[in-house]
Parts: sequence; structure tokens; C-alpha cells
Amino acid sequence: MRKSAVILSLFLIAFVSFSQEKTTKPACFRVSSFSSSLGFSGAFTSNTRSDYYTLKSVAEDPGIFVDISDMKDNGGSWGYSGMYPMEGFYYSGGGSGNGNLLVNLGLTPYSKKLGKYRENRELRLSLGGSFGTRNNFFYYDNNFTPVDTFQSVSGGGYVFADSLVSRHYNYTLNFTEVNFGLSYLFKTDVNRVVHFYAGAGLNYGITLNATVDLNEDSYRSLYYYNENNKPSDDDSFYYYGEDYESSFNSTKTKLTGPMMFARVYIPMGVSIRLSKKPTSFFNHVNLYAELDPGVEFQFLAGEKTYPNPYVGVAL
Repeated sequence: MRKSAVILSLFLIAFVSFSQEKTTKPACFRVSSFSSSLGFSGAFTSNTRSDYYTLKSVAEDPGIFVDISDMKDNGGSWGYSGMYPMEGFYYSGGGSGNGNLLVNLGLTPYSKKLGKYRENRELRLSLGGSFGTRNNFFYYDNNFTPVDTFQSVSGGGYVFADSLVSRHYNYTLNFTEVNFGLSYLFKTDVNRVVHFYAGAGLNYGITLNATVDLNEDSYRSLYYYNENNKPSDDDSFYYYGEDYESSFNSTKTKLTGPMMFARVYIPMGVSIRLSKKPTSFFNHVNLYAELDPGVEFQFLAGEKTYPNPYVGVAL
């Protein structure tokens, strides 16, 4: 009986020792930071005529897309930003940007080799939302109809009057998305008031809503000219003086499926601690600014993938 009690005691001591050793083993990661940020991102998107017809093929209502075979383009094949006048205000044309709201959780990895947590390393998990625009197209046409011809009484030649009808079509792909991110950061000395960091990151987003918005306007007016300033079809006319008629129309259609994004980027930033005093609450509060250059892969409703040069800014 005594022998059994001794064996049981030794077993319990060994079990307790093992349990204590197991519970004191450090975790692979520990939570090191929690942050949120507001930012803006921009992408250089392809806006060719071929891309216009690709967008038309994934729209629920392709009827809002006009025949552009005889129309002119306004802007290049690749667009980042642009503004076009429209009855006293401006609407975006060619813009490919989005606003971002992110919530981040930072995890510090444990190094078995060093036997401690590496404060100058961080695995950052992100959850956020974005809204903005991507592909944008602007087309127009001008129709001139001769109305009258006048001769100057002073012998200055002829003045021609044409009826001009000018039409403009602006298509913008707008979206809202939810996204998830993962990045690994290498930091300078985090014990300093100011430290810098850089690393590599991935982000995946899927749209909650994606629509093609059409802004259409037309102007009708009399256009006067002489032999020295004849109108050109390459000019995007709007209106002249007080004597014109105009009409405006806006409509939209959804895409046949969600649009998705995959982004690969290089986060580069600076972090500033608000207080040097160890006992101060603000000793644990940092302000940071970050630049995220990279490449975005835009998956358009399963029809086409666009590799867009991409850059983001976050505060």
C-alpha cells in the first residue's frame, strides 16, 4: 500500500511539473497592436474600346451602351483622373480610385532561436471596406447641318451658320467592396519615439455592389464660323453663348456577377509614439502614415483580368 502511494505521488509530481512546463511555453504569436486607418488608393486602368465592349458583355442591361464605332474618344487608353464640365459642375471622368477604411491587428512572432518575441517584426491582419471607381469611358460625336450663309457688307468674306448637335457619353464602373489583408512588417527600433517599417502585403476584395453609371448630355446650338476657323469633328463642343438647348440623362446597370480584386503591395511607413513617459497612456498610442505601391489584379465578373498599377496612402 505504501509502495503504491509513493508511486502515485511521484506520478502526480511528474504530471504537475510537465503541466507547468507546458503552460509556460510561449505562444507562437502575441498581440502587439490594434489600429485603424483611413486612406485613398488609385489604380491606372485600361480604358480602350475593347475594354468598353468587355464591360458591356458583363452588364445586366447592355442596352445603355451606345454604338461607339463612329464616335471620338476623349482621353487616353489608360486613365487615372480627369474632370468634365456638366451644366455648372464637374463629374469624374477617367478616375480610378477608392476610399478605404481598415481595422488592423498586429501579432509579434516568437523566436525559438533568440528565446524571445521579436519586437521588430509584425504579422498584420486587416479587415476593411472600400468604395470607388475603376474603368471609365468618355465618347462624343458632333453633327453639323448647314443652316445659312452670310456675306459681310464690308467685304470681309462669308460667315457660315451651322446647326450643331453635340452628344457626350460618360461611363463609370463604380463599386463598394469588403476586403481582407495580410502583411509582414520589418521595423526599426520600436523603443524609439519614431520608427520606420517596410514589408510585403497581400489583399483580397470582393464587391458587395458594382454598377456601370452612364451620364449622357446633348447640346443643340448655332455655330458661326468663317473659312479661317472651320469646325473639326475632333473638338468636343458643348455650347456657345446664351442661345443653346441642352438635355441630360443619367442611368445605371448592375454587373452580372461580383467583381474581385487581388492586390500585392509593399507597405512602407513611419510610426510616431505620442509620449516618451512610460507611465503615460499616450506612451502606448502611435500615429502612423503608410504608402502602399503595388499591383492590383481586377477580375471583371469572370470575363477578364486587368493588372492595374496601384498605389495606396493610409493614415
